[in-house]
Amino acid sequence: MVRKMLLFVLGLVVILGLAPATQAQNVMKIGIVAPLSAPGGVETGQALVEGAKIAAEELNAGGGLLGKKVELVIGDTSGQPEKGTAVMERLVTHDKVVAVGGEAHSSVALAEIEVAHRYGIPIVISEAWADSVTAKGYPEVFRLTVCNSLIYSKAARWIKDAGFKHVAVIGENSDWGLGVIQVFKDNLSAAGIKVTSMSAERTVTDFTPQLMQLKNMQPPVDFLVDGFTGAGEILMIKQAYQLGFAPSKNTAILGAGMDTLYPGFWETAGEAGVYVLSNPAGLPGIPKTQTSDKFTKSFKAKLNREPDAVAMEGYDTVMVLAEAIKASKSTEGKGLVAALEDKVNWEGTRGTIKFNKEKTPAWAYHMWMDVPVFIIQYTKINQVPSQAAILWPEKYATVKAYIRPPK
Repeated sequence: MVRKMLLFVLGLVVILGLAPATQAQNVMKIGIVAPLSAPGGVETGQALVEGAKIAAEELNAGGGLLGKKVELVIGDTSGQPEKGTAVMERLVTHDKVVAVGGEAHSSVALAEIEVAHRYGIPIVISEAWADSVTAKGYPEVFRLTVCNSLIYSKAARWIKDAGFKHVAVIGENSDWGLGVIQVFKDNLSAAGIKVTSMSAERTVTDFTPQLMQLKNMQPPVDFLVDGFTGAGEILMIKQAYQLGFAPSKNTAILGAGMDTLYPGFWETAGEAGVYVLSNPAGLPGIPKTQTSDKFTKSFKAKLNREPDAVAMEGYDTVMVLAEAIKASKSTEGKGLVAALEDKVNWEGTRGTIKFNKEKTPAWAYHMWMDVPVFIIQYTKINQVPSQAAILWPEKYATVKAYIRPPK
C-alpha cells in the first residue's frame, strides 16, 4: 500500500511539474523572441532564428555552457506588443530561461524590455532599431544592431553628399517607422534639403494615393525612403515602380527595412527590385573575421544560401550571451548583466562586439556602436545582397556613385 502511494505521488510530481526533471537540470535555456507569423515580419524572424540555431548547435558541439546543453526556447511574437509581453512572461516564469535574445519589431521590443526589467533578466536585442529601446536606460537591455539615429543619420549624410534635393519619407505608424521619419527630417532639413514626410498604418497594402501625391509634387521628389517592414515594404517598392515613380531615372528609392535582403523580395518585387537601394547592418565577409567565415560556411551548408545581416545578428546574439554566461560562471541575472557590460569583447560575424556604457546620447547606452552599416544597390534581378553594388562606406565601395536607371 505504501509503495503504491509513493508511486502515485511520484506520478503527480512528474505530471504537474512539481520537481525539476534530471533532463532539465542538465539544460541551459535561452529564450529567443521573433516574429514568426503575420502580421509580423516573418522572413526577418525566420532569419534571426536560423542564425540563433546555428550558434546553439555550435555551442553544444563544443560541450555546451557550464557543462549543460544549450536549449533555445523560441517564442513567436507575431509583431504584436501584447503578444511579446505574454511570450516574455512565459519564457521567464514558465520556461525558466536564463536570458533572452532576438526581436525584430521595435514596438514589440519596447514591451518585452519592460518584462526583462521587472524580472532583472538580461535581453539582447538583435534587430529592433527604435532609439527608445536603449534610451530607456534599463541595465538589463543590450543591443547589437543599429538604432534609427545611428544608421539613418549616416544614410542622410550619404543622400546629401550624393546630391539629392527633395527627399520623401513614407513611414509605418510604429515606433520604428515614426523614428525613421524623424531622423531623416532632422538630419536632412539641417543640411538644407527639402523633406516631405507622411505615415500610414502597418496594415496598408495599397500605397497608390501617397505615391501619386509624391510623384506630382513640385519641386520633384528625387529620393524616396520606404519606411515600412514586412510585406508593406516590398509592396510599396513594386507599386512605386508600376506607377513609373521609383526606381526611375528621376527618383531613387531606399528600402529602409530589412525585407529587401531576403529571397522573398524578388518573388514579390520582380523587375521592380532592380536599382533599389538597401542599408543592411552587415554583409557576409565584410568586414572579414574568422567567425564570419565559419558562420557563412555553416549557414550555406544548412540552408543552401548565404546568410543575411539578420541571420548574422541571431548568431551573434546567442554567442554574446554565451560569452557572458562563461565569464560570470553563473546564470544569475545581475551577474550576466555585469558580464555583458564589462567582460564581453567578442569577435562576431560583423566585427568585435563590445557594449557601450555611456548614456549620452541616451540611445547609445548598451549599444554596440561599431555595427557595420552599408548602402547597397541592386543592379540585376535576383541578386543576393553580397552581389549588389556597394555605394557606402567608401572603404568597401565597389562603385563610385549611385547607378541611375535608364528610364
